[in-house]
Amino acid sequence: MEQLLARQGGPATGRRRAARRGEPGPHETGRREPARGESPRLRAPDAPPSGTRGGLPPVPGGSPPQPPPSTPPSSTTPPPSGRRAGLPPVPDAGARPSRPVPPMPSRPVPPLPNTPSGRVPTFPPPDVEPGVRPSRPVTPLPPLPGRRPPKEPRERPVAGFAHRAKRSATATAGRRRFTRVIMALVVVVGLVALYHLGLYFYVDRSIGRVDALATDGPEVLAPQLQADTQTYLIVGTDVPGQKGPASVATLIASVSGDQEHAVLVSVPPTAFVDTPECHAADGSLRAPRTEAFASSLLDGGPQCMVRAVQQVSGLRIDHYLAVNLDRLPGMVDALGGVSMCVPDSPAIAAAATPLPAGSNELSGPAATGYLKPGDAGSDVTGAAVAERAQLLLTATLRGAMSTGTLLNTVELTTFLHRAAGALTVDEQTTLGDLRGLAGALGSLPEGAVQRAGLPVSQVGYVPAGTDQAYVLLDQSGTRSLFDAVIDRTQLPPEVLAAADPSAAEQTGGDAAASSAAEPSASAEAQAPASAAGTEPLTAAPSTITVDVLNGTGTTGLAGQVADQMRAQGFAVGAVGNEPGAVSQTLVRFGPNVAEQARTVAAAVPGAVLQPSDSIGDAVQLVLGPGFSSVVPVTIGAPAASEAPAPDTTASASASPTPTAPPCT
Repeated sequence: MEQLLARQGGPATGRRRAARRGEPGPHETGRREPARGESPRLRAPDAPPSGTRGGLPPVPGGSPPQPPPSTPPSSTTPPPSGRRAGLPPVPDAGARPSRPVPPMPSRPVPPLPNTPSGRVPTFPPPDVEPGVRPSRPVTPLPPLPGRRPPKEPRERPVAGFAHRAKRSATATAGRRRFTRVIMALVVVVGLVALYHLGLYFYVDRSIGRVDALATDGPEVLAPQLQADTQTYLIVGTDVPGQKGPASVATLIASVSGDQEHAVLVSVPPTAFVDTPECHAADGSLRAPRTEAFASSLLDGGPQCMVRAVQQVSGLRIDHYLAVNLDRLPGMVDALGGVSMCVPDSPAIAAAATPLPAGSNELSGPAATGYLKPGDAGSDVTGAAVAERAQLLLTATLRGAMSTGTLLNTVELTTFLHRAAGALTVDEQTTLGDLRGLAGALGSLPEGAVQRAGLPVSQVGYVPAGTDQAYVLLDQSGTRSLFDAVIDRTQLPPEVLAAADPSAAEQTGGDAAASSAAEPSASAEAQAPASAAGTEPLTAAPSTITVDVLNGTGTTGLAGQVADQMRAQGFAVGAVGNEPGAVSQTLVRFGPNVAEQARTVAAAVPGAVLQPSDSIGDAVQLVLGPGFSSVVPVTIGAPAASEAPAPDTTASASASPTPTAPPCT
């Protein structure tokens, strides 16, 4: 680099070379002396010391350099043999010819990796525009010896919509159509599911809720035996055509823990019961009192009725459900009608619009006539309307849970909105609990659901100082009934025999026979009864004396019927009230007056025969629910509408009574 600068004639380079050789530089003539007090500047000597070689120190053992000739040698004159400019001669350095260099073996250049056809890429590429200097491509380094070559990088999918377009471009038209259909179905199902879920929570919050339960009340008996049992108090309010206590129908539903059987017990609305201390509907504390059972709800509130039921039964009420029966037909209309299996029961015959036994399709107006009682005062115990309300409510809830209703969004929405205004539950009960109740009562076979009313000792009891008639419960019979429900969720055999003779034969005829041998006032009224038979009548009305007893709550009904019996030629004996409770019109007779009893039964349509050993040779006409009128009779003509009387001594082996046609 210094030689290059020296050729260019730079002054700085000339000064350095002159200083190295000991010669004055081109700009060093007339050098001044340093002033006083000024430090002298260092400079190269004017004459180099002896033995120097062009500014270099002498070589040890070498000869002193010769002074240069007066005429500078030519730049083309070579130095003497054996000498190099400024250097001592090399010992024994003779001229030796150089050996020829063998040619390098030419091998083909291996192709670069990742290049097509194994050709070496040219640089610059031939397609580069003039004036553009591209960067030289970097050849990838070969792998290190002993290491695996790196894997070729996979082609990464293009992100975003471009990737979807690339995938869909390879799909066929049918596959794309199928994918769109599946996505549309998923969206529709998701929207429907979200709508139903939101509707469920909306209705669950819209249902009226009350503080009704008192599960830790002191009146609950043996709570450890009721741990798995679920007990519902179902209250029907606003019975069509009724006011006051008669407008309330109450049913206790106890479902076993395994949901294999259930017991339904109706409570008379005018039953004379003791209501413990409770919180009224307005939140005030209500003192204990003795009153009609329905008054505990009408004057107190839901909690007072729950406490009254627990006081009478000893059961723990787990769920409270109140249904406005005046709005129940609207729920039926919202479903477009419901299908209901109607049993052959006196409770159905006591309705204002009775339904035939078997499967029936009910609309809203038909449901109203079905719930409304027929004869005023014919259902004094409230068992008939409670049974009808339970059958209709169960059928309605089962219809609401059907697949067709759940898939019909408009129908389901209308029903749930109407149900929210007709139902009232306690604070712990949800729609899932109501669905469980309807599923249990609707799915159990006929024999697994037992029904009964509370045993009654007297109907029409009027306490001193009041004009209201009450129903007195049979305390021992009531306690025996609920003890069996608490113990095994079943009715005792004697109560089951009084309520359903055919069911008593299935569960054990011995218990029913022993109970019938020594009947009480209430059990005798509910004892198995038979029809009048089809044989011709032989006893004339003029030879028969009949006692007329009123088993309903209609005041003066016994006197009216007594006058009708006299008009047909019968002699009338005692006229009064029946001390026990009956579910239908009976003709009770002694062992020696069977033919006279058949004539009386033929004069009263719907009456059934009931033999009794406790009344001697008397014939009693007991008016019960479903009584219509008295009709004329013809001696010698068979009672075609009645069935033959069974043999009372072999009732256990007798054929069961005809039942309703099976429901499909």
